[in-house]
Amino acid sequence: MSDCFGSSGALLSVSEMLAHITAASPMPVGSERVPLSQAVDRILAEPLVATLSLPRYTASAMDGIAFCHQGQTRLGLVGEALAGHPFNAEVAPGEAVAITTGAPLPAGCDTVVMAEDIIVRGAWAELSHPEAVRRGQNIRHAGEEIAIGDHVFAPGTLLGPAQLGMAASLGHEYIDVHRRPRVAIFSSGDELRRAGANDDTAPSLFDANAFSLAACLKRWGAEIVMTDILPDSLEGSVAGLSSASQQADLVITSGGVSAGQADLVRAAIQQLGQVTSWRVAMRPGKPMAFGHIGQVPFFGLPGNPVAALVTLMQFVQPLFRQLCGMVHWKPVRWHAINEQPLKGRYGRLDLLRGRYHVNAQGVISVSVLKEQGSHRLSSLYDANCLIELPADMAACDAGAPVTIQPLGELI
Repeated sequence: MSDCFGSSGALLSVSEMLAHITAASPMPVGSERVPLSQAVDRILAEPLVATLSLPRYTASAMDGIAFCHQGQTRLGLVGEALAGHPFNAEVAPGEAVAITTGAPLPAGCDTVVMAEDIIVRGAWAELSHPEAVRRGQNIRHAGEEIAIGDHVFAPGTLLGPAQLGMAASLGHEYIDVHRRPRVAIFSSGDELRRAGANDDTAPSLFDANAFSLAACLKRWGAEIVMTDILPDSLEGSVAGLSSASQQADLVITSGGVSAGQADLVRAAIQQLGQVTSWRVAMRPGKPMAFGHIGQVPFFGLPGNPVAALVTLMQFVQPLFRQLCGMVHWKPVRWHAINEQPLKGRYGRLDLLRGRYHVNAQGVISVSVLKEQGSHRLSSLYDANCLIELPADMAACDAGAPVTIQPLGELI
């Protein structure tokens, strides 16, 4: 096997790295049947086909009276139709029934006039504006929204409140969704400690990456099956990663994939599988690896906390969405006006933390934050977007258009 971890060689462009990830084409994880009440934010695994029409019957769209329109101005009231309590007799010409919104339209009726346009005098209803009445008005016809046999939702649909409401309207108590992908997350290094662990023995750092990466993936719909710290030993790293690959659909590490002497994750992966891509022309996030442990996709993210989260957003997210079964997912990008001069490095995509705002005319403007160090986690939660400075631009003037990535799904 060639040394994909060699410290020499050209960096992959962002598009090349994404092409390698896309070429892996992971299949969505398996499906499961869940109650509709537990399906919010899940991904549909099978087509949702209507076995009922919607509306199920022709009904009134207004409170008022229903009748057969023949140009009348005065109608005799012969009963009422309520939602859940229909009028079961046929309504003759010249007659009308009082009707409520959603009540089945009685036989013989083809028009509804709303209550505000009616004057009731005893057993008679007079139309206030008969010249404005049109045959068929204020009626919801059976099947006009959904017909029996319609494919309502395709596999890959994200089930939000409206989609779940539609499924319930069609009588579904259970629904087939993709299983949540299982993800194992490791941080790497003997200097790391878990929050709450005894920190008195030697200079050490509390591990932030495992928690922030797990939190982000949970928002996207992951089931986190493992978070751990890999030791600075080849044997320990191999054992941890091997165990994770038996339990997870995706394995992620942070730290341990640069060219440092103690970075053993790359050596462990070489024993367990292969890395097809390494080192990307992006800041933050250059020391990043992608490959497989057996058939399980593997990402080695940088150790700096901002770089770890940014690479998660740029590279892990597209593959994770595929595992979820989201076939039409695309990252969100907006156009904005740059408020300050920007500097980058030619040949590398710079993702600068910034804050955007929208003025009264709907124009989005963005300013860059002063602090851009990839170790400064505070700079990420102070930001609400990433400003893209493409690889073919070393600078950007104030007032120029830029592309931004809103951080709503990340922070």
